[in-house]
Amino acid sequence: TFRNLEKNTVDGVYIGTSGVDRYWISAKAYEEYGMTVYPLGFDAMASWMVPYVIEDVLTNQSPELILIDTRPFTQESVPEEADARSRRVMDAMSLFSPNRIRAAFKTMEVMHTLDESQPEFDISYILPFIKYHSKWSMGFRFDTNLGSREHKFLGFYMNDSLTVLVEEQTPVQYDPRGTAELDPISEKALYELLDYIGEKDLNVLFVDTPQFFEGEEMPRANRVYQILEEHGVDCISFYSGDTPNGFTLDLDPKQDFYNSGHVNYYGAEKFTDALSAHLDAHYDLPDRRSDPAVQSEWDGVYRSLCDTIHEYELRKKPAAEAAASE
Repeated sequence: TFRNLEKNTVDGVYIGTSGVDRYWISAKAYEEYGMTVYPLGFDAMASWMVPYVIEDVLTNQSPELILIDTRPFTQESVPEEADARSRRVMDAMSLFSPNRIRAAFKTMEVMHTLDESQPEFDISYILPFIKYHSKWSMGFRFDTNLGSREHKFLGFYMNDSLTVLVEEQTPVQYDPRGTAELDPISEKALYELLDYIGEKDLNVLFVDTPQFFEGEEMPRANRVYQILEEHGVDCISFYSGDTPNGFTLDLDPKQDFYNSGHVNYYGAEKFTDALSAHLDAHYDLPDRRSDPAVQSEWDGVYRSLCDTIHEYELRKKPAAEAAASE
């Protein structure tokens, strides 16, 4: 869907994990500010894939600002999970593009580092049908798989069972300035990304998203911020107004999350309001609402999204009433 947008109509991209496409409602930011900031979120995105996603973006658009999720750099790198996390990204790229092939070789290197029993060269990263060959016998087609379906809501994740689900969360107590060492793969990926950003002279903003941390994720996030600040890179956190580059986001743990790691639609509305106001105040993103090339893709999407949310809520109400009567 992103590649099908008219060239030079996207002024910002927001790259990262599910902490992007569950939080940023691009159509809402466009509706209210005219900014075109598209989310490119991949479930638990592998940290070393970020530069390759940026490179893919730059072949289609010329964004003035690149927002980067900090979550990829606070994750542990587990071999089985790393394989899936990297393939999700590469499967969304043009099959034989030089950028995708470079990403494949980088992934082979990382996988061998994580587990020396893994081959140094694995052709399935370049020719994915070797990995997914069962699809040919299961009735799958290219037009319904491999990331080729159009996305209705400009990248925002919509799911009738999760997007309007409300699950009360218990706030986690943590030391807002405590730090912990990063996973070695993630730390190396962060430094390599910073080198890439410098070489390309990119305008970037690292963004953290609210979740209820357990273990060392919060201390790792603080370590990521230390590294970013040491390199003079813009970053913003929504966890606490007491931390550097942070301010409080008024989320309700009783209403605004569907699990400990993700906001629901109601939390996403609040997050989008706060982040788009920050972008409007601090970055010179143009108002594209009068641009015909943008209007054809972006106009009416937020209204359609809100209508769909209303349908989800109506569908959910009878189930909730039935459960309450039991």
